This record gives sequence, C-alpha cells and structure tokens, in this order.
Amino acid sequence: MIKYSTYPLPLVSVCIPTYNASATILDTLSCVINQTYTNLEIIICDNCSNDDTVSLIENVSDHRIKLSVNPENFGMVGNFNIVLSKTSGKYVKLLCADDIISPDCIEKQVKVFLENPDQHIVMVAAEKHVINQKGDFLFRKKFPGKTGIYPGMQALRKSFRYGTNIFGEPGAILFLNKAIQKAGDIQISPHLTYVVDLQLYAQVLKQGNLFVLKEFLFSFRLTSTSYSAHSKWKPAIVFNQLRKKYSKENFIKFSLFDKLSAFIMSWTLCVFRYAIFKISNKK
Repeated sequence: MIKYSTYPLPLVSVCIPTYNASATILDTLSCVINQTYTNLEIIICDNCSNDDTVSLIENVSDHRIKLSVNPENFGMVGNFNIVLSKTSGKYVKLLCADDIISPDCIEKQVKVFLENPDQHIVMVAAEKHVINQKGDFLFRKKFPGKTGIYPGMQALRKSFRYGTNIFGEPGAILFLNKAIQKAGDIQISPHLTYVVDLQLYAQVLKQGNLFVLKEFLFSFRLTSTSYSAHSKWKPAIVFNQLRKKYSKENFIKFSLFDKLSAFIMSWTLCVFRYAIFKISNKK
C-alpha cells in the first residue's frame, strides 16, 4: 500500500454506469470493493435496467457505494455524463459494468499522480487483458510505446496513426478530476457513440499529459451482447468519421501520412477485431 505520511491519500471516484448488467455487475463491484487502495467512493448510475441489476447492487453491503437510478434511459453517452458529474474525488475511474480491474490497479495509478506532481498529468493509462463473457483470458493488448509521459495531443495523434484507441477502454484509465470537470460533458453525436471513450480522452488530453503504465491492470470483457460485438465494420467507419471531424474543427492537424495510416490501420484492425468477436465466446 502507498504510504505518504505527510498527507492523507486523495479520494478516488469510481464511476460505474449500468444498464441490464445483472450477469456481470457483482464481479465488477467485487473488484472495486477489494482494491488495495481503499479511499474510494463508488458511484453507480443505473439507466433504467429492466433486469435485476439494481436489486443486486442494493444487496451489496459497502458504505462507499452511492447508487442512483435515472428517471429515464438517457443512452450510454448520457449516462456516462451523469455519473461523471456526481464525482467528488481528486481522481476518477470510469468503469463499465462488465469489466474488471486488478486489486492494485487504483493504487498503482494514484501513485503515478502522486510521484509526478509537476508533470501536468491528466490521464494515467494501463495495459489490458481481453477476456470472454466467462472471464477466460483471450489475449493482451499493449500500448505501442514505452512507460512514461507523452504530451496529450501527440498521444492522441499517435492513436489515429495506429487506427484505433491505443489507450484502452475507460477502465484502463485514471483521470485527474479537474480535467474531467473542465472538459465538461462528452460532446459527441449519437452516430459516433462507438468512439465515445476516444472523444472523452481527446477532451481531457487537450489539457495536459498522458502517463503510460506498462502493466496489465485492466480486463476488458467481450460478450455476445456487448455494443462492440454487434458493430461489425462500424469501428473503422466511425473512427475515420471522428478523424474527419477533428480535421474540420482544426482540433488536430493531420498530415497525409496520418490520414492514410488511420484509414489503412482502422480497416485492418476492424477485420481482425470482428474475427475475434466471432470466435471469442465459443471457447
């Protein structure tokens, strides 16, 4: 456990947006409750589930859990924005209701912030394992680079050159809450929902630096009912639409090489991803 006797450890807000997550929510909650880093608030916003997600959460005894149920279904992006608006911690982790973090994930990511107070870090990313809906290991996904600090906008451009979100899903990230609040609501059109996490990262990385922790601290679950599993060729289409949006807005200036690389890599990875989705839950 981190020991900094000169000041108390900062509060971390773990945000879990839920919708019909009864099959996985208890596993996800368990991995948060059993973190080695204990100064947490666990904020859960349910988006009008019609299964027993809410009752399962209500039966978990932990004073750190703060559960609210939306009066209507606001969609995935809407629920992300709602749960992030309820945070009071210095740092924030947004964890989907079917994903898993290692017991020391938050401790190690907080430690990066505490040991680099003058480096303008707004995001700490870890590497991930990909698992199927049974929790069986499928493969690892690594960040294409070394441990350390990356200027935010350079890291974002690097992601587009690789044709994918190189940072991982939200559960792999620990955010500086000041950057989350300054970024405001995730600003993305419904047809770009597939890249909602990349849009959030863009809004945050505009404000500071990324730190990459080359350790596997997060597990992303592929399920037969997940948004990703039914997307087929949409990832490549939407990824390139987001790149064009950023070009039009002058948010990022892409070179011709950047554009060609984004197009080729995104479609290549889309074929590979779809093949993985097809076979992953047959194991």
